[in-house]
Amino acid sequence: MNSWQMAQQIKAELEAITWPGGSQDPVFGSFGVYVHAGPLTSDQHPTAFPFALVTIDAGAPDPDSPDLIEQQFTVVTAVRARGDSMGEHAVIGGPRPDIGQSPGAGSSEVGARVRTAIEKLTRYDGAAMLVSGTGVTATGTLQDQSHIAYETFTVTAQCTSDEHYTAPQGLKRTGDTWEWNPTSASERFDFLHFQLGYVPGDTPVSDPTDAAWVNTNTSSYGMGIANYAAGRVYQVFAVYDPRGTGSAAYYSEPERGSYVVT
Repeated sequence: MNSWQMAQQIKAELEAITWPGGSQDPVFGSFGVYVHAGPLTSDQHPTAFPFALVTIDAGAPDPDSPDLIEQQFTVVTAVRARGDSMGEHAVIGGPRPDIGQSPGAGSSEVGARVRTAIEKLTRYDGAAMLVSGTGVTATGTLQDQSHIAYETFTVTAQCTSDEHYTAPQGLKRTGDTWEWNPTSASERFDFLHFQLGYVPGDTPVSDPTDAAWVNTNTSSYGMGIANYAAGRVYQVFAVYDPRGTGSAAYYSEPERGSYVVT
């Protein structure tokens, strides 16, 4: 992934965080995470708390791999809480009628969920994530007698310089069924589905519409292909839709492990 893709993947991971107990609701939800150009002014704060901001910071080429960039990101979380004059509830949490919901959770509780989510990104292509927390700060008393606490995480990721669309790996045939390892593709923010097919010869293609037969599937298994034969390339693609249109926009490039020559 390049920095544009990685910022969106971080956003998607944060949106998917849930509380581990109680109602198991989202920590932020789909309207609580934003990719932003920099710190917010007071009149830009989202109306709902908690929320998270992702910023794309400076990047530098990797001296050992010119096609990779050591990219910096910052994730800032904000929690608002009422109920005490010192702002303690905003930092460590206060009364929580349901530990599976965000009301009453402190910044340190939200931050623990965020750190876990970001560290999961190591499974993605080109992502060697290093996460450091830079501490919690709390504002003074607001007009509604509430406090806001912020926590900041500095994230360093090894990104590709160009956009990259991960190919499935481990394609193999078991009886009449083809299967593959879906994880690096199917858990990306922009994944749409897999397509499986074959072409004559020994050269894989870069577009599944060029295949003689195509099966569409969102899992790690494809139905059996009739008349399995030698002299073909059997190939699985991951199809991507980064804009969320519901239609194919990009296909994974053929990589060793995503096709089999018979």
